[in-house]
Amino acid sequence: MANDGTKPLCEGRVAMRRFIVLVLLFSWCVARQRINAQTVPDLSTDSGSSSKSSSAGAPGAVGTDDSPDWLFPVDELNQSLPSWFHIGGEYRGRMEGPTGIGFTSAKDFYYLDRLRVNLAVQPKEWLLFYGEVQDARIFFNHHNPNANPYEDKWTLWQAYSQVGSSETGWVDVLAGRQVLRFGDERAIGPSDWLNVGRTFNVARVDLHHPGYRVSAFASSVVPGDNTDLHNSLPGNNLYGVYGSFQNVVPKADFEPYVLWRVASASSELPETLNRGHLNEVTIGLHWKGKLPAAFDYDTEFDGQTGSLGASSIAAWAGYASLGKTFRNVAAAPRVFLESNYASGTKNPSGHDWNTFDELYPSNHDKLGFSDEVGRRNLVQFRTGVEEEPTKKWKLKQQFEGFWLATSNDNFYASSGAIAVSAHPGAGRHIGNELDLVAEYQLNKGLNSGFGYARMFAGEFLSTTTPGHDYSYPYAYFEYKF
Repeated sequence: MANDGTKPLCEGRVAMRRFIVLVLLFSWCVARQRINAQTVPDLSTDSGSSSKSSSAGAPGAVGTDDSPDWLFPVDELNQSLPSWFHIGGEYRGRMEGPTGIGFTSAKDFYYLDRLRVNLAVQPKEWLLFYGEVQDARIFFNHHNPNANPYEDKWTLWQAYSQVGSSETGWVDVLAGRQVLRFGDERAIGPSDWLNVGRTFNVARVDLHHPGYRVSAFASSVVPGDNTDLHNSLPGNNLYGVYGSFQNVVPKADFEPYVLWRVASASSELPETLNRGHLNEVTIGLHWKGKLPAAFDYDTEFDGQTGSLGASSIAAWAGYASLGKTFRNVAAAPRVFLESNYASGTKNPSGHDWNTFDELYPSNHDKLGFSDEVGRRNLVQFRTGVEEEPTKKWKLKQQFEGFWLATSNDNFYASSGAIAVSAHPGAGRHIGNELDLVAEYQLNKGLNSGFGYARMFAGEFLSTTTPGHDYSYPYAYFEYKF
């Protein structure tokens, strides 16, 4: 990264411009509120309310009955616009200070800044046009690069048209660029904790009725590469059918799915490892629900078959969680125990490819808050406790251990790329992690949080890297308008 003296100055100017825009929005709304107070003597029927009905498929208003109106100037603006026209968005800022980057002595301290602005036009209940732009940046960094997943300046994040309502009727059809979320996002999600995140070019049909939803789609992931409209990588396609059924099993969500991924060998795709064309089918089931005595469970299992070049794919992954909430105890703590497995290739020189392809998950928290571990060639055990001391505060403390499923395969990063190459004599214990997290939600539009995660290097990392522990403190706030 260049150490040009003009860079900090430019960073400061960009950050200041965004701050000024937010101040102007707030000032405009405060002035408007004062004018309204002088011209409208009786507001008792709507006092303190900034809520507004939102169109299907578009983000809803964020104001709440106990939220001051000046916090949501865009919501006020929407009330003066036609009902079929809606403006929204969000701003998120996060400070991070990781040390032990790459399990070396490297460290950094920086500020992540992300702005999204969206526009929804819905002339009919059954017709929606939606667009959203994103500007994601990193400031004051010295080690991490100004590139994906930290930075991606002014890109078209979402742009699609939808025929049919996603809330009423039996069917809707959508085409364009969209964020995809299914289930708990262990297979497909936007990875929203990343500053850039993930979106898809997609065509989909949703069949829905109270109690079930079935989605069929064809898609291509859109990389964040700072080029024009971020065209997807040719030949890297994902097709699928995802079902969600409520109460097929009492007090449970039952979600079977089938995903088909094809991709050409490419240095841009860590899943292919330049071994050849990928043709892979994933059959999965996500099943979670509640049990008597305030117990709950969550499971997801995936099997993969197909081919990767000359190799035959035979891989699988499984996740299981059991929790219990103590409702009569202060802060209603929920204690949980989880296990996670993703297969690895035992014989890299053989004809069988057993390394699980994690596809496009949102891994944050599911594999720890440090985001150092991917769902490939992995064994994980985790235990912890969650508390809600008040309606606005949420706390979480957890401890987990990571091992390689087989020492003959690599250690994979959260992105799915190789973090450390295979070293069969180095042992299988990757390390242990401690996570401490606190979140505070002022209202539906404004929340904040802070946390600390520490990955303690195990035998494998101590042998194959300098073996430094990785620490990840952070603090953030998020404002939805």
